[in-house]
Amino acid sequence: MRLIWATIKEKWQTITILALLAVGIWFRVSFYGDLRLSIGMNDTESYINSARAPLFSWQLFAGQRLFTTNLIYKLADDPQECKLVNISYPTKGSVREIQSCFDKIAVLQNFLSIFAWCFLAWTTSRWLKNPLAKIASVVLILAFAFTPQIAEWDSILSSESLSLSLFVITFALLQEIVFRVSYKNEPLNSAKNIGLIFGWMLIFAFWVFVRDAHLYVILITLILLSTLLLIKKYRQIKTLSLIICLLLGIFVLGYVSAKDSLRATHYPLQHAFEAYIFPFPSRLQFFSNLGMPGPQSPAFQQWFDAQATKTYGLFLITHPRFVVTTMFDQLYYFNLDSTQPYYITDSLAIRKASDKIGEFLHPESSSVYLLDTLMLIALVIASFKRHDPWIKSWTCLGFWVFVCACITLFTNFFGDTIGAARHVVPPEETFRLSLWIFLIIHIDYLLEK
Repeated sequence: MRLIWATIKEKWQTITILALLAVGIWFRVSFYGDLRLSIGMNDTESYINSARAPLFSWQLFAGQRLFTTNLIYKLADDPQECKLVNISYPTKGSVREIQSCFDKIAVLQNFLSIFAWCFLAWTTSRWLKNPLAKIASVVLILAFAFTPQIAEWDSILSSESLSLSLFVITFALLQEIVFRVSYKNEPLNSAKNIGLIFGWMLIFAFWVFVRDAHLYVILITLILLSTLLLIKKYRQIKTLSLIICLLLGIFVLGYVSAKDSLRATHYPLQHAFEAYIFPFPSRLQFFSNLGMPGPQSPAFQQWFDAQATKTYGLFLITHPRFVVTTMFDQLYYFNLDSTQPYYITDSLAIRKASDKIGEFLHPESSSVYLLDTLMLIALVIASFKRHDPWIKSWTCLGFWVFVCACITLFTNFFGDTIGAARHVVPPEETFRLSLWIFLIIHIDYLLEK
């Protein structure tokens, strides 16, 4: 008995965190209905059709949808057995059903989400110092994830659930790698760290191939990794060069597959051009000067498929006033209620209570972006003022997450005007999550000073 009490006294933090994770899992599994329940939406058919490409074929990458969703929707590959019968649209007020084949996808999305958020709660608490901060981080992350604003997306047959879950796992794995190497001074090329790195790269690649907008996150990741080559001890490690080469290869694969499939131009960019370019003669002139034929010209579609993406990107870079004014004019897109609008769940136990908690943790306000920016700046200043690997590690991680959210928010918003409110949910929620993680880091930092 004394040994048991001694163990509890020594490991009370770990025991408490594991107990909180167990309670969180129980809550998530018990109060959101059968995990097999699913509902389709207007894009679901395109995921099903794209996934019917042969398994070991280029079309699995260069199809109407991307590799990750194509792979997952192979679970619904049989046209006879796997018929989508329950399709909803925003505000329609439908209910979920257990649908043959699609129940497997719903279960996969639910379990992946539960694992992802529990893993993030565990790794975040693991690298905080103060016991109260550790416990608070677990409570906040689980409450953030297991309220309707996040949890209910796991039943919808679309890309949002996968986008959120895979990014969360990517972030959690990156925490482990950064703190082991930077804070614990473990060798980057140790067997355990190499395993973590390639696990991170695998999950990161799966996340990249959920939506084309994720592809550009690789570029900022490459830039950040390349700065490590300026440090002698990292420059001599071949593993780092290999990581950079592999990420570059993933980027090339994503870029070429998107170009071959024309999925970025048919129809997302067409929608963007119709909203932002065609109605404005001065903007239309910019594209005409770069070789764009008239929109009604027979040569237009050929030019559009080959040149629209890079020309539109150049337009956005060279017209910052347009970018800023457009984002401010439509700022409501970035402050929307992220609760899914496709099905009704009011009958579920404690749904209203958990929704109210979610309103606190998912604030619908532009102040989230301002507070994130200010707290990140504070972390950067602290990392320069103190030679502390711990705060430097959190600063690097925070900067990476912040920039990832900025890039995906920007590309999702300007890349397609149709469904923009749904497409910005994952980056929008990343900013809201960052608010709480940054806050806990600052509290931990102050308590340990």
